[in-house]
Amino acid sequence: MYSDDGVIEYTDYSLGFVAAIAEVDAVGLTQIDIDVTGAVNSALKTSQFVAFRVRSGVLPTAVLATSLPAWTGVKFRSNYSLSFTPGAAPAVAKDGARFDGFTLEVQNVDVPSIGEVALQMQMVDANELIFQLTEAAVTGAGTPAPPLSGVDLLNCSAFSPPPATDVAVGASSYSVNSGILDVPSVNFNNEQLAFRLEYIEGSDPLLFETLSIGAVQAGPADGAISALGGGLLTEPSQDFVPLCHGWVLIGDSIRNRVVERNLISGQTGKTYSFSQKPDQFTVDEENGAIYMTVHPETKRLYKLDLNTGAITYNFVTQNIAGYDYRWALRDLALGEDGNVFALMYDPIQQDPGNGVPFSSSGLWLGLSNGSAGFLTESIPLEDPVRVEYDPVLDHVFLATTSNLATFDFDPGINTLTFVPGTDIGVGSACTDFTTSPDGTRIAYSCPNGNRSTQDFSIVDMAPDQYFNSDGEWFLGSSPVSATFNKAGTILIATDNDKLYFFDVVTHLILEDFELGLLPGESIKKIRLSLDGQYLIVFLSNELHEESSKFYWMPMPAITGTPL
Repeated sequence: MYSDDGVIEYTDYSLGFVAAIAEVDAVGLTQIDIDVTGAVNSALKTSQFVAFRVRSGVLPTAVLATSLPAWTGVKFRSNYSLSFTPGAAPAVAKDGARFDGFTLEVQNVDVPSIGEVALQMQMVDANELIFQLTEAAVTGAGTPAPPLSGVDLLNCSAFSPPPATDVAVGASSYSVNSGILDVPSVNFNNEQLAFRLEYIEGSDPLLFETLSIGAVQAGPADGAISALGGGLLTEPSQDFVPLCHGWVLIGDSIRNRVVERNLISGQTGKTYSFSQKPDQFTVDEENGAIYMTVHPETKRLYKLDLNTGAITYNFVTQNIAGYDYRWALRDLALGEDGNVFALMYDPIQQDPGNGVPFSSSGLWLGLSNGSAGFLTESIPLEDPVRVEYDPVLDHVFLATTSNLATFDFDPGINTLTFVPGTDIGVGSACTDFTTSPDGTRIAYSCPNGNRSTQDFSIVDMAPDQYFNSDGEWFLGSSPVSATFNKAGTILIATDNDKLYFFDVVTHLILEDFELGLLPGESIKKIRLSLDGQYLIVFLSNELHEESSKFYWMPMPAITGTPL
């Protein structure tokens, strides 16, 4: 259903509400009755013409094609008729959130610093999915918590995690920081949908644009055996920063901004808009800063100050032996005192000659302060795809998808010294890298293991002698990602089927848990929340997909051998 201009156009195939206002099994029927009251009311807000799209619910792939190609659709015979009969006004929803195609009613919306609020909205633009707030009343009692955002989300002792039951009962919330209304479960034609709306700044009366309308957020597939506590579809992001108590910082590649979301409650915190698509994140907890790369890659170092909410950038340029290099950023790792190690790329790749350092691959390693001021001369490289830094033992790691090299770093004079015997193969098509909290162990997840022969294990590697190891952690199939607990006594790893909790010292499996992922879902990486109480599972997604997906689970009461 949509508002029309009376002319058949290509836009008629995409305008209007994203969900069907009715679904009918029409096989054998000669008459179909549908309540279109709400849909018509919303369409008439912007046009005198109301249009309806009728389509088949059968997918072409479900049709057995023999001599004719598969086709699905709806065909009207020449003697069909269409008639409208005025109906009664819909009843006011009292027991839960409901949308009738025109009026959206939501009870018990949690608004920080105000309390619980009941809202009524009407769709005033059916094509652009714009809602207008028509009624609001405070209904809840008690003293609500103040809104949290920015650097507050790095202080785990300042607040408590939300109740895990909030998502299950469909708790709605409004963020005063971002203007986003999250309604995780709305009854629309007896189907449950999740609505996300955002206040249009400066509008009077108050208008909200639709960010998304989709499936209700939940955990794994119904009936699946899974230890996961829940799941959440979010803005499309390529990376995330774990914060406290289920909060994460993610990118939004559709709206070019950074967003705070709580994976447990679904609540939105603050949003930080700028002009680029966020790609990879690196967090500086001590100074409340987030460093970012963007897509497409640019010759700028972006910094989000969580204290002020400002996003700034500095150009990545350095004069080496009289030649000005300007690099695009590929990867970042936090160094000492808020400094940043950067894997950089020179797209020009022109040898300046005259003894000026040059990289034939275009790749360089640089060390700068948070304003892209270089602290030492950058180093030409061959083919790394990842840079990591361990601030405990002062090791810099450069990794390709198969090789790993270690450098000793002297933070006093900012020098790097290659550790002999470390630039060697440690697997192929490797996907994730992590170091233990004390810096003495490396876990590099590779689908065929770390050795030359296929083995579904992660070798317990020392940072300076990779295979002088006293053991390895064996999974059931190809390792995808791993992370250590805060104490460093447990390695948590996954092969996309299970979560394995290993004793770091004995290398034995203490416990394993079924993931129960949906068909087609694959894990990109797993990490712990900043407080160490929740395991966060981030799924792989393509850059231009409409959303990303997370799962989470509370950390089980498992204890490893003391170090």
